[in-house]
Amino acid sequence: MAKSIDFPLTKVYVVEGSKRSSHSNAYFYGFFKNKRIVLFDTLLEEYSVLNKDIPEDSGMEPRNEEERNSEEIKAKVKNKKQGCKNEEVLAVLGHELGHWKLGHTVKNIIISQMNSFLCFFLFAVLIGRKELFAAFGFYDSQPTLIGLLIIFQFIFSPYNEVLSFCLTVLSRRFEFQADAFAKKLGKAKDLYSALIKLNKDNLGFPVSDWLFSMWHYSHPPLLERLQALKSMKQH
Repeated sequence: MAKSIDFPLTKVYVVEGSKRSSHSNAYFYGFFKNKRIVLFDTLLEEYSVLNKDIPEDSGMEPRNEEERNSEEIKAKVKNKKQGCKNEEVLAVLGHELGHWKLGHTVKNIIISQMNSFLCFFLFAVLIGRKELFAAFGFYDSQPTLIGLLIIFQFIFSPYNEVLSFCLTVLSRRFEFQADAFAKKLGKAKDLYSALIKLNKDNLGFPVSDWLFSMWHYSHPPLLERLQALKSMKQH
């Protein structure tokens, strides 16, 4: 799959993330022609240590109905496997490779650098303004550290809120584009089921208020992504 989109893959790693938590993830890193893909073991159904057989109890019978029900619940929990099948893992990787193919990483780096340049430029312009310090009680001096706090904590506060919202909107757009890219690779059905499994494994809540999620969530809510994939599959 990497070769089909000219992704310069050199190695694939599996991280034993299950030692720290049950969270599932996949990402790639590397410069130029030396890219690597990293998979959490919790993402792989056949690899996750959380799916290994647990030794059965000593055979003691439950003493009452309550204990019997408790044992049945535990048995159901044991039978629930974590992670995705190989086809679903490929669909998740197709999504991640979509971020690379569509230049999302480069775009984010460019935006970050432009924002840093703008912030330091405005700081250089504002640090010499006497009225700025006078407004905070510094009439006879202009301490640089105080100016730094005033400018970045107070002056830039509205700008940072607007920028954060714009970046959130952009990030959500990138996620939909990456899903669409995975669909072009023929992975829409597998990505659909993988998103449901990952949301369950990561203890995500599928329902979100649209206004709250629009402001705070860098990734679209599960139901929105599934709806988009469903329309893609129909087309």
